[in-house]
Amino acid sequence: MMKLPKLPWPKDRTLFAIFFWLFNLSLLLVVLVGFVPFIGVAIVNDALRGEVPISILVPVVGLVGVPTTSTVMGIQRQRRLKAIHRLNLEPMPERPPERQPLTLGQIFFGLEAPILMACTLRLFFFRDLTGGSAFIFTSMAIATVIFAHWLFQGRHQEPSSANWLHLAGLTIMLALSTYLAAIALFYVIPIVKVVAFGLFGSVVFLILLPIFFPLMILFSGLVSMPWGMLVVFRNSWRQTLDFLATRYGKLWTRIGVGGVIAVWMSALFLLQQQPQAKAFALLESKPQTEGDRVALLQKSELIREGLLNAYLGAYRYPLLENRAIFSTYRYFIGLPDGISEAIQAAYNAVLSPFAYQGTSFDKEKAEQLYAEFFDTPILRGEHEAIQTAVLSNFNRAEAKAGLLDINAERVQLKHQDITVTPQGDWAEVEIHEEYANTTFDQTEILYYFSLPESAAVTGLWLGETGDRAQRYEYQVSPRGAAQEVYNTQVQIRVDPALLEQVGPRNYRLRAFPIPPVGQDLLPEDGQPDTMHLWLTYTVMKQDGQWMLPALNERRNIFWTDSTERTVNGTKRSGIEDWLPSSIPADEAPASAHQVEFSEGYILAQPLAADEYQLPEGKNFAVILDQSYSMTEHRPSVQQSFQWLKETILAANTVDLYLTDTDANQAEKVSLDTFDVDDQVFFGRMQTRQMLEQYQAATGANVSGDRPNPYDAIILLTDSGSYELTQDGDPLDLSAPLWMVHLGGLHTPYDDATLETIQNSGGNTADDIETVMTRVATQPSLGEGTSLLNVVDGYGWFLSQQADPFSPRADGMAPLAARQWIAQVSEAVKPDQLSQLDAIHQVAKDNSIVTPYSSMIVLVNQQQQEQLEEAENRSDRFDREIEDQQLPSPENAIAPVTAVPEPAEWLLILFGGSILGLWYGRHRLARLEENQVNQTI
Repeated sequence: MMKLPKLPWPKDRTLFAIFFWLFNLSLLLVVLVGFVPFIGVAIVNDALRGEVPISILVPVVGLVGVPTTSTVMGIQRQRRLKAIHRLNLEPMPERPPERQPLTLGQIFFGLEAPILMACTLRLFFFRDLTGGSAFIFTSMAIATVIFAHWLFQGRHQEPSSANWLHLAGLTIMLALSTYLAAIALFYVIPIVKVVAFGLFGSVVFLILLPIFFPLMILFSGLVSMPWGMLVVFRNSWRQTLDFLATRYGKLWTRIGVGGVIAVWMSALFLLQQQPQAKAFALLESKPQTEGDRVALLQKSELIREGLLNAYLGAYRYPLLENRAIFSTYRYFIGLPDGISEAIQAAYNAVLSPFAYQGTSFDKEKAEQLYAEFFDTPILRGEHEAIQTAVLSNFNRAEAKAGLLDINAERVQLKHQDITVTPQGDWAEVEIHEEYANTTFDQTEILYYFSLPESAAVTGLWLGETGDRAQRYEYQVSPRGAAQEVYNTQVQIRVDPALLEQVGPRNYRLRAFPIPPVGQDLLPEDGQPDTMHLWLTYTVMKQDGQWMLPALNERRNIFWTDSTERTVNGTKRSGIEDWLPSSIPADEAPASAHQVEFSEGYILAQPLAADEYQLPEGKNFAVILDQSYSMTEHRPSVQQSFQWLKETILAANTVDLYLTDTDANQAEKVSLDTFDVDDQVFFGRMQTRQMLEQYQAATGANVSGDRPNPYDAIILLTDSGSYELTQDGDPLDLSAPLWMVHLGGLHTPYDDATLETIQNSGGNTADDIETVMTRVATQPSLGEGTSLLNVVDGYGWFLSQQADPFSPRADGMAPLAARQWIAQVSEAVKPDQLSQLDAIHQVAKDNSIVTPYSSMIVLVNQQQQEQLEEAENRSDRFDREIEDQQLPSPENAIAPVTAVPEPAEWLLILFGGSILGLWYGRHRLARLEENQVNQTI
């Protein structure tokens, strides 16, 4: 057997052994008492619902498992040493290397330290992992496993026990340890000064020293880890290197080490490339030709990746224009500006793998460029990636249901009852739901849903229990006042609910707060653990069915097979949809009705199938949205134009107007020769911009006058981007505006667009055939009557005299009021408060939701007083566009209350304890250094 070099193994000193046990016991104490009950349980709870990536869940488990495992290993080592001494074996330094047990230093610095540092950095420092940071964490994990195998199998002084895999793993771990130690060097001087300040300048700290002792032990361990790791891995690497050099020669071992470093560094370099610079360069100037646009569209994936990386820069890169080192050395240490700048530059260079290559202004720039290029908010277009980034954090998300909470599963629909009360060919429908929060945060739920255009929402209630006698009732309030009060109450975590009409058929329902899970276990009496909500509406029968709300979007709410569902007391199955699309009605035939109204009598007359017509001799303007988001709807556009050519064009005139993101006016082209396949859908276009381009092309002035009148203006577009719209005044169009949303109805409209549709006498649809049929069908009941609307199988008329052939139906007053309001809205201007108040009064008298009147549920007198104040202001009908942006990392989970919850107070105290430990530990080190110097 060839003779091998021996390396001295460090002995376990009594002081380090004491530190080892104190550190692990302190860590377990802090984690189990201060972290797991609050943050840890919340993360595990979110992980069970699939809202936390595995890269966050693993560190949570590691913070508990690593010190526990190290403690067990230390106990087993002590038992083995005792057994050795009982057998009177040779002293430890004389034992053969292959039988030598692990030292506490190897356990702590070789196994516990790298895993614990990785868990801590991943959980508290890194948010959304990039390819480079994920590569570093993966390398550390693999190298730690290799080192563990080397400790148990390959550290014996025999050449056959050492292999090239051990050398590769130890080389990587040595490089990482050196890197961590280099970073730690920048904090040595500040730490020493902080320690001196804490020990000599803070009497309070000395008094509270026993309280901070466990935290001081933890901090001491974390500070020593980089250098301890460097020593342990250097010794291990050196021993393995010497073993392999003895067997294979120094040349091959040097080549092996160099190859490992070269491959690892090359992979890290490739994965650290940031794409935002290329994306910004591509979008720096607007394309001048169609060829330029096509070239950009071909690079859309690169542009998307670059803009997303810039938008998430603060989440993906811990260092984003960080100047903390300069400030520390300049103002805390007192060094000159030049030296402080040099230290900051060196620090930035060392941490360049984790630094964003840009500025903090890139986020807003990326957000704007993404919207302009892809015609959708980046929060919607990259919802999954952004949601992963925000949730990749030990703190949990905000309570309010924003764009990031689309389809999030936080509040379970526990119970749902649908009750239909038929009244012949119309019915009253009630939906009762019970919600159970699955998180530890108060949470908002949100529904966007659609109802038949003729339906009228008649009631909204909230309750802490299912007892109807104790529920809180709605108030019909001006839309702007209701929105303002609701948002204010959400900020202070008081129960409100808000139901708004945000389109001719579209509604937005929000309720807050759904009580946290376990609320019923609190010591206070009467604390609910669920919330109940009731919604009622009146609807006409269509095709033998009672139509139910159609879900367009949900936030934070979810349902499972355990959700109890009933329809008129009969249990129903199925978990795919929020509600069934409809419920079968009885055989009662459609009939005429009349409702006495303040302006006369409103009549409802059923229409037979042969009464519907297609237009003849009409003039139509069709505006085509040519923004980027229309790309996926190209087949639907082709199908719509083909139907127009085959069915409408022969008996009518159709002028086609093409919008363009960079044009001042739309281009008028012939529908006969137009080919959708030749069009390039590019850039961002909003409804207002397209209508203004149409007006410019037709020579219309601000009053809507135009030389060539049309019977209807049809805007062919997609679902649109509500969050990208801007507040403005409604446009005055010369013909009814019909919005045709290919791929589904627009979720919400901004108020200016909604009023433009209403004031023009137009409406919305999801296909062009419906528009043409409704425009052409104009039934009449003779003199003394005027047509209000043709919708959902009925013609609605206003008459000054009662119709002897139509029975009275006072229960249909909400439906009649809705039709009257839709008609009079055409003549209302947004600045005519008296007219808006008159319309709102009709809504209040009939308890319905309209585009101008919302339903809000309040639960206390303070809310009522705030609402009364808002209702008396001149802006009571002004509703804001709500668009929750991505929160910055430092505020990503800021509570929506001014008063911290109990768990938040504990975190504040824990953070203060860490700060106190930081000051105290380093002041003590400084004192010891002074004592040593005096002794010398």
